[in-house]
Amino acid sequence: MLAAFLNKYKILLGNLIWRTLQVFARNGFSYAIFYLSSLFLPKEDFGYYNYILKIAFFIILFVDFGISMAVSKFTAEYAPGENKGKINSLLSNGIILILALGLLASLLTLFVNSFILGGIYNNLLYLIPLFFLVPLSSLFDGVLRGTKQFRVLSLITLITGSLSFFFFILLIKKFALTGAFYSQNIFYLLMLAGYWLYFKIIPEKPDALIFKKLTQYALVIGVTGVFMFLSTQVDVLFLGAFGYYTEIAYYEIIFKFLAFVVMPFTIAGHVISPDFTSRFVQKNYTWVRLKLKQSVVLSFLVAATITLLLYFAFPLIFKSFFSKYNTGDLIRMSHIALVLFFSNMLNGFIPLLAIATGHARWSMYFIIAVGVLNVMFDYISIIYWGVWGLIISTVILKSLANILFIGYYYLKLPKA
Repeated sequence: MLAAFLNKYKILLGNLIWRTLQVFARNGFSYAIFYLSSLFLPKEDFGYYNYILKIAFFIILFVDFGISMAVSKFTAEYAPGENKGKINSLLSNGIILILALGLLASLLTLFVNSFILGGIYNNLLYLIPLFFLVPLSSLFDGVLRGTKQFRVLSLITLITGSLSFFFFILLIKKFALTGAFYSQNIFYLLMLAGYWLYFKIIPEKPDALIFKKLTQYALVIGVTGVFMFLSTQVDVLFLGAFGYYTEIAYYEIIFKFLAFVVMPFTIAGHVISPDFTSRFVQKNYTWVRLKLKQSVVLSFLVAATITLLLYFAFPLIFKSFFSKYNTGDLIRMSHIALVLFFSNMLNGFIPLLAIATGHARWSMYFIIAVGVLNVMFDYISIIYWGVWGLIISTVILKSLANILFIGYYYLKLPKA
């Protein structure tokens, strides 16, 4: 029976394994580079590095603006019919859009930094190549995912990640902060080069109709992506703007752990969401509501256990691996953030279920509302109460939003 199952789903399982390998490899290299940066750079420089990097990736959001995800969607639609002409045209349209937006973002960055801000963000100029490299890499990644070339994706990530890791160590040891910025460019340049070498599709003449479809779909994704950033990562921009670079270092260390502990809950959402989709389509709403309650209760127990363990484990972890940052402020910040850890784990799979049952719009509305409120509260809090005001207001707002979304989703589900 097992042999029959494996044979039947051989391609699917192979793609899943390769894709999982790529995702974990990419995240693994990212975490490794983050950790080495924390070791080699002084505390304030490490915080400043993360601040400038966050600004760069915020700008990159407007360059990509959902283009890579839209290209992946349409590639998947065209691929089954072997319509290579449309895929090639889709790729060409994506490249043109990204190059145009990247050029515009570069010119605006140069102008604003030089003539409005008086050059205070000169280090951001080191990362201007990322305005092109990151979105183009994501574009090729999207096309390869759409054409199910997961093995190629994994190999590219492993090879380019290993090479860039070698360059990163050399650069950060020799040039410190500047070397850390250069290493980001090298990582994405190597990745883009890998995609270009392995890619099977040659860009063709753009198509006006495909261009229109691509921009319309990308616009929705892009707007959602911007508000997602405002609801989850804009705190670092406020901390940096007010000169709290050391606190950014603490913040980034803590929230790297948050991303890690939430990951299993997100994976669980991917696993159970197909069942929710099928039952919802069958109008078996009683099953959907029951399983949702059971899943939330189970998540509550697991999240509470992890939160309690982290409360006692954080001081030991910081002392062992982040000794340079092991201060009372880091411990206090981590304990305050545990409230958000708990609510994020509890809500980790709910947005995926909302998408599975056709209610993605609810999630989008919450993201927009939380994004707007987070910017407002961050600004007010940091002015009147400093860094601790920002941290506490962020934890309260996002935790309440997580709990409210769970309740709202459950109440809005049909009862029978």
